[in-house]
Amino acid sequence: MMKKLNYSIMALLISLLLSAQAFALDIGSLKDQGIVGEMSTGYVGIVISNPTAEVKSFVANINDKRRDIYAQQAKKANITLAEVEAIAAKRNLEKTQPGHYININGAWRKK
Repeated sequence: MMKKLNYSIMALLISLLLSAQAFALDIGSLKDQGIVGEMSTGYVGIVISNPTAEVKSFVANINDKRRDIYAQQAKKANITLAEVEAIAAKRNLEKTQPGHYININGAWRKK
């Protein structure tokens, strides 16, 4: 019985690890599908007009994480959050793959 329980726990841990990896890859998949894109603010935006609640939540989560990282970088470099966002936006837009969406001045276009 203990051996069976250990296998169940191991299977659960492997499952959680794989789902975390799939989650990390999701942003690329959403970009590939044209659902989300990079904005000139340093954050991810939703390209489509009727996103699911799951997509809205995912984008909010990504942006919250980015905001936290940007705030840490701003504090470390003794600059404003807005300055870090501008630097990140430039970098993110430059790194965006051709065919993915970017938002410049409020308009979505493919790079």
